Amino acid sequence: HLARRRVARGRVSRVAVLTGEVVGPRLAGPAIRALAMAEALGAEHEVTVLAASVADPPDGPYRIEALGDAACERAAAGDVLIVQGDLLDRYPVLARSAAMVVADLYDPYHLEALEQSAHLPGARRRATIAASVAAIGTLLARGDVFLGAGGHQRDLWVGALAAAGRVNEFTYADSPDLSRLLLDVPFGIAAAAPVAADAAVLRGVEPGIGADDLLLWWGGGIHPWFDPTTVIDATARLVAEGLPVRLVVAGARHPNPDVGETAAARAAREQVRAVGAEDAVRFLDWVPFATRGAYLLEADVMVSAHRDHVETRYSYRTRLLDGLWAGRPTVATGGDVLMDAIAAAGAGIAVAPGDVAGFADALRAHLDADTRTRAGRAAAALADAHRWDEVLRPLLACCR
Repeated sequence: HLARRRVARGRVSRVAVLTGEVVGPRLAGPAIRALAMAEALGAEHEVTVLAASVADPPDGPYRIEALGDAACERAAAGDVLIVQGDLLDRYPVLARSAAMVVADLYDPYHLEALEQSAHLPGARRRATIAASVAAIGTLLARGDVFLGAGGHQRDLWVGALAAAGRVNEFTYADSPDLSRLLLDVPFGIAAAAPVAADAAVLRGVEPGIGADDLLLWWGGGIHPWFDPTTVIDATARLVAEGLPVRLVVAGARHPNPDVGETAAARAAREQVRAVGAEDAVRFLDWVPFATRGAYLLEADVMVSAHRDHVETRYSYRTRLLDGLWAGRPTVATGGDVLMDAIAAAGAGIAVAPGDVAGFADALRAHLDADTRTRAGRAAAALADAHRWDEVLRPLLACCR
């Protein structure tokens, strides 16, 4: 309400977008999202981005600086705080602020923590899970407005908000459908189409990748809830049949040095060796954000796989948006709302969790150029509805 009054009086609001990820040439999903929000909001407001660390940041209509006590003090004196993850717990001054707090819940990371902590000793695992649940609890208690990815996830967050006492006579009176309390703001893609590089970045550059190979692209990192083994085994099966199939894993090393190469990524490398697919699978460090489009345009099929667990239903597989942006088909495990929509539109094929034979069959179908063309057109047709300028409309209206 304060932000709305400021705009009505002709004054801009001071908005801070905070992320616990690094901002630099290589960006992970939460940082990409924070910058997209700042870009959109910067046209109307005075925007500052706070990130875990900052190196060679992109230009935009916003200021950007590293997270810290002093920076958070300044942000807390503003009008709107858009926060992710555990930042309210790490910087209590934010929670004490009189600003409108927009709690970004698009990533249900307390469910990811169940898998991410599985390798830890019992006491440490319990503490890790408890900390993530507590951080979500802080967001639910302090947030004025909440952002979710929509779909199945909306039910998760309505349930959580109800359990936290935030679905009450006041919020219900404000919007009986809770549309002013919980906004559907999924991840998005750039409005501008990806741009090809002046020279090849994969074919004829990476060893073993030829001009006529069916090139598979695993975008993003390898985390414990994913299943690269199914994709690797399916690729190895097709190569053993003499088919020209190559797999590129694009995010073997996370840009956040606190994450780096995950145990799951190391296990994927071991699986490649175990099935003798070293010549067919290439691992890249995180691809630079500014040039990622050139890599996507050289690929033929986007691939992803995950295991069957609770995180699957409530996730929003942001990496699947790459196929829409580049107009490429996707073969991935089904069960999440985005992949199910891609499959329903004919823009890809959804496969059951752990189904190596089914994954191989889906890839084999895309050896046919006409099949790839039809699916690619369907993917491109879905892209407009997922552009950042579309998905961020509810947030922009809220901040006005």
